[in-house]
Amino acid sequence: MLVAKVNPPAKRVYQDNPFHTAEITAEYMVAKCTQLAVSPVPNSPSDEIIFQVRFGQIRYDKNPDGSNGNPILDTIITARVTFTTQELSNWGTDDTYVYQKIAEKLGFNIVSTEILPMHYNG
Repeated sequence: MLVAKVNPPAKRVYQDNPFHTAEITAEYMVAKCTQLAVSPVPNSPSDEIIFQVRFGQIRYDKNPDGSNGNPILDTIITARVTFTTQELSNWGTDDTYVYQKIAEKLGFNIVSTEILPMHYNG
C-alpha cells in the first residue's frame, strides 16, 4: 500500500479528563477509493470520486525472534474526500498524484511516499 508522510502532521484534540485536553498527532496518510465514476454525468452525483483517508502512525508487529514484522497504521483520524472526474483527469497509473491532490485539498504537504506491505483495514 502507498503510504505518505505528511507535513504538518494531522492533529486531533480530545478531552482526556473534565479539566484537560490532549493532542495526538498523525504523520502518515493512506487512502482508498470507495466510489469511482465509470461513466459520469458532469455536475451530478455520478461524477463523484470518493476516497476514505486515514491518518495515523506506523508501527510494526514483532516477529517471534524480536525483529520487525508487518507494518500497521494505527489510525488516529479519518476523513472523506470527494473529487469530480475533472479534478482527477490527470490520474493515470501513479497514485502519488491522487495522494498529492488529497493532501492539497486537506491542507497538507507530502514529504515522502513509500510502498509498505500492509492492507487498508476498514
